[in-house]
This record gives sequence, C-alpha cells and structure tokens, in this order.
Amino acid sequence: MRIVWTTAVLAGIVLLRAWPASAQAAALSSRVEVGAGVLWIGQQPLGDQTVTETTSTGATRTLFTSSSELAAAPGFAGRVGVRLTRSLVAEAEGAYIKPQLRIALSNDVEGAASTTATETVEQFTVGGGALWYLPGLRTTRLAPFATVGGGYLRQLHEQETFVETGRFFQFGGGAAILLVSGRHFHKGIGARVDARVVRRSGGVRFDGGSTMSPAVGVSAFVRF
Repeated sequence: MRIVWTTAVLAGIVLLRAWPASAQAAALSSRVEVGAGVLWIGQQPLGDQTVTETTSTGATRTLFTSSSELAAAPGFAGRVGVRLTRSLVAEAEGAYIKPQLRIALSNDVEGAASTTATETVEQFTVGGGALWYLPGLRTTRLAPFATVGGGYLRQLHEQETFVETGRFFQFGGGAAILLVSGRHFHKGIGARVDARVVRRSGGVRFDGGSTMSPAVGVSAFVRF
C-alpha cells in the first residue's frame, strides 16, 4: 500500500510539472467561473434548557431538561465567481440542505423515559464572498485559496407552516484543480474542494445565541 501511495504522489508531481504553461494562461485569462456540487455541514448545537417550577415553599424544582441540535447533513451548492484581479475573485453562492432537528427530553420529574423528537428542516442560504488564491503556492494546475463570506439564511419547518430566518458568516480554504485546459467555448474545466467554518445567528435556535459548525464541499467548475 505504501508503494502505491508513493507511486501516485510521484506521478502527480510529474503531471503538475508537465502541464503546459498555456493551461495556466487560459485559466488566468478567464473572467467568469460557474460551479456546482455537493456539500456536507456538520452538527449544529442549538442549546440546552432546564424547565423548572416554583414550589409552595418557594424552592425551585426541575421538571425536565432538553437538548436540541440540527444534525449533520449533505446538500447541494452552486456558485458564480467573477475574477477581479489575478488572485482575487468575487463570488455569489447558494446552498440547500435538509438536516434533522432533534430535541432530546430527559430528567423528567415524574420518571418518564427519555425521548427524542425529530423533524426535517429545509435550509436555504444565499450569500457572497471573496476568494483569494494564495501567492507562491499556485502551480499550472493546482491553486490553493482562502475564502471568506456571508449571507442570508432561511429555514422552513417540516410541515411548511413556520419559517425561521437568520444570517451566516464563513471562512476557510481549499484548492482548485484544473483538469482540462481551454477548448472552444470554455477556458478550463476542473474540480474544487472547500473546507470551512460556518457561524450562524438567528434561524432555528432556542437560546438566542449563535452556532458554529464545519462544512466541506466538492464541486466541478467551468471557466469562461
């Protein structure tokens, strides 16, 4: 297995060095990039609550406790980027996922068994940001980058009777890999991998705070 990985890495290095300079020139001359793919967003804790009552003696008694979260889920995303300079790209993007909302109830004062209620939430995000190709690390085929952005969040409950809205902010990085150099109507086709940290405020939330979770995406793109 080690020999296989070593061979693959060496082959990759040879391919990167052998990639013609015209491929990089075509990539840098492109103005617009359109991409679409899949993403995965990690679990989002939504807060814990303890429900209490005041007894006749003025003491406080716990009735039950609850813990809620949006479970990790896959989804789809699309984007359009416009090159502003050699290294800076302005992007607009949208995403759609359907995570499960889970509310776990426990420590019932009457001894009832712990239970978890679930429902599916439709989540839409629309936003924009900036992508910066890291200087000194770019090759004719591989382009590492850093990215930052934010936008609008909309969540629709399972029965489509209740809507939550909020905002999100994200930052991270990744790499774009040019697979096919410019031909005819396009200037390049490739793949892109993103890893980000996403911070959300508003939306489905039971303690008024914000949540943070990881997100990973893999997509294909076409440059024009």
